[in-house]
Amino acid sequence: MKQELLDIYDSCRQPTGRTAQRGTPLAPGEYYLIVHLLIFNRSGKLLVQQRVSDKASWPEMWDISVGGMAQAGDSSATAAEREVLEELGLKIDLQNTSPVFSFRADGVYDDYWLVQLDTDDVPIRLQNEEVAAFRWVDKAEWEGMIAARQTIPYTFQHILFDLYKRDFPGARLFPFGAPQCIRGALFDMDGLLLDTERVVNEAWDRAAQEVGFADVERAKIACLGCNEASTRAFFLRTYGENFDYDGFRSLTRIYAHEVLDVHVPVKEGAVEILEFLQSRNIRLAVASSTREATVRDQLERAGLLQYFDAVITGDMVEHGKPHPEIFRKAVHALGLSPEECLTFEDSKNGIRSAYRAGTYPIQIPDYVPAATETYALSWKVFDSLLTARDFLREWM
Repeated sequence: MKQELLDIYDSCRQPTGRTAQRGTPLAPGEYYLIVHLLIFNRSGKLLVQQRVSDKASWPEMWDISVGGMAQAGDSSATAAEREVLEELGLKIDLQNTSPVFSFRADGVYDDYWLVQLDTDDVPIRLQNEEVAAFRWVDKAEWEGMIAARQTIPYTFQHILFDLYKRDFPGARLFPFGAPQCIRGALFDMDGLLLDTERVVNEAWDRAAQEVGFADVERAKIACLGCNEASTRAFFLRTYGENFDYDGFRSLTRIYAHEVLDVHVPVKEGAVEILEFLQSRNIRLAVASSTREATVRDQLERAGLLQYFDAVITGDMVEHGKPHPEIFRKAVHALGLSPEECLTFEDSKNGIRSAYRAGTYPIQIPDYVPAATETYALSWKVFDSLLTARDFLREWM
């Protein structure tokens, strides 16, 4: 696959004359250029596209019309023209126009262009490896998608139609706001309440070495927080039907249980936060991708099962994380509504799931640090359950 070369800009947005391959980290004061395009039709509807399910970031989320990295030699305008041609098959001319707004973020300059087409009958050619579907939406439909947590939570997402009408009442700068009434809390288990991810990672490494599986690091990150069905689907989709998935997973379980059958390690702050929430009459549920028998056994031996009013597990749902089904079931089991619930998660897939379920996600990263996407989807991010407990004690 041909590597993309990107121009490097300085802090005054001047080209440095140097380039780097896409994905190369930049030094402080260096920047790439990103472009986005907002496309409206003649009736004033916005074109939005849904990202494919195996995208590394924001999978299955609805995005504004077009976006991408400017390549070496591109201006902002030519980059936007190329992106819309590649993603949607539309030819546009931006040479005598300017972005409607721009900003500088960590390592990037980000330009946003706006185009109104002169027709409603627009032929769209999807870039199938990137785009799953597209829709034309009016303002009410777009606001409904935002409320349903189906969109990438741009801080300016509520003013896109005001931009189109050149009316700027001001943006709501955070996609969540703050919870008004918390009555429930949902918890992942592995890597959050129990320090089991370290054990599982070591088991995967041992199994990978035994069977000669060289791509184990990628697989561990992609499957973090996923249930068995989703993990199997990832392996067969990525490594083919000939990969001995059952044999590999059997080895990982054997090696993990050699440790976990003897001792279940509890994460620092787990008992403290559960006791605090229980003291505030907050109803508690576990929503773990692990199967029920294992969840109940490990929580019981760790002394944590007693705190929970409901236990929802990976073998109780059809769709694993990042699908929101497991957290929706947990909310229902508590007899509450999503906006009344906090969700504590350590993984990216878990945060995606909690966000889409309509809850207020709180991320406590384990061995994979919080990323840009999960920061945007999380109501709060803390370094430990104890830190989260201390915040909630002051906030609630």
